[in-house]
Amino acid sequence: MLSATAALTACEIGTVNIPKTTPTIVVHSVLNPLFAEQIVLVERTLTGSVNIPDTNYDASEPILSGGGVPVSGATVEITDPNGVAYVGVEDRAVSSDGKGAGVYRVPLRGSSIVFGGRYTLHIRAQTGEEVSAATRVPSGLGRSTNGLTRTLNRDHDVLLALWPANEAARSYAVRIESPFGPFFLFTDSTTIRISGDLRNVFAGELQRVFVPGFRQDMFIAAVDSNFYDYYRTNNDPFTGAGIISRVNGGLGLFGSIVNVSTGSITVTADQTEPIEGRFSLVPPTSNPNLPTQLVLYVESPAAKSGLPAALSGRYNVGNSTRGDGLIGRMLGSDVTLALVANQLAGDTVEVWEGQLKGDTLRGVYRSSGIEAVFVKTP
Repeated sequence: MLSATAALTACEIGTVNIPKTTPTIVVHSVLNPLFAEQIVLVERTLTGSVNIPDTNYDASEPILSGGGVPVSGATVEITDPNGVAYVGVEDRAVSSDGKGAGVYRVPLRGSSIVFGGRYTLHIRAQTGEEVSAATRVPSGLGRSTNGLTRTLNRDHDVLLALWPANEAARSYAVRIESPFGPFFLFTDSTTIRISGDLRNVFAGELQRVFVPGFRQDMFIAAVDSNFYDYYRTNNDPFTGAGIISRVNGGLGLFGSIVNVSTGSITVTADQTEPIEGRFSLVPPTSNPNLPTQLVLYVESPAAKSGLPAALSGRYNVGNSTRGDGLIGRMLGSDVTLALVANQLAGDTVEVWEGQLKGDTLRGVYRSSGIEAVFVKTP
């Protein structure tokens, strides 16, 4: 009898329907003096009332392809400290392919943004809903370009960065681009010291922040309170605590950011293993799309016998001295190298597979079947 009652109760619980919540407008926009125009993304919270197609991400359709519900046909305005209003134009309204729903471009040039000035955002949807927000832009004092550019030997060096204080900033954001995803943190200090072997807690497999062979862009920026509070909080499913949003009539972020220092870190490491070093193509090729030189590193040695070592490095095409990155693996003498574009591990251009014999790498490209032989050079 008890088991039957339990089964009946379970069935009743299984038929309970959770009511749909009312969709809310969500805004994402960050004023940046480096941008020629300011972007405002307007969408709705997901409530289950709209079917979201499972599609690949499309930069020209960021909201829909990202699984969101865009708000089209809205009036979007940003007003500067002098009361001048700039009206946004939705991408979908002017693009030839009709893409860009919910993406509004506001013709507020970054070069005209007033440092320390207060800017307001006002959105009116076709449904009559209204959303507003405000941000005060940090000051532009003490900015530098390429101040962080340097070479970093991951095995020995420590990255030390210092910058002048920005009294109007709530905090400072530090971001380092990595082939496995960006590393990001906030600090209230005007100095930061990062070890070369630091792990990236934001990467899927806790890869290191610095990867030998790659050029990794880095920036330090002063941010306002809206930006700081929004990105330091998140939704907690256990306590119900949510993000800090200062958007009236909706959710999201309208903030501002001012670059303090930027640069590009060229990452190297010691090269002591046979696979490590510089390899040149022999004989040279006239094909402008094939690498003529490889620089290889053991990014991570094999964890134990029978497992591959992780490789990283860069490749040059033709006479170019500024190459792109590569990642790979080596198991015994078998070597696989994935040539990537834009310094991103997920953006593979071609895959080379072969073997290391002495100082020679001999193999073929997977997609074209073209053979390529590289010999280690001093």
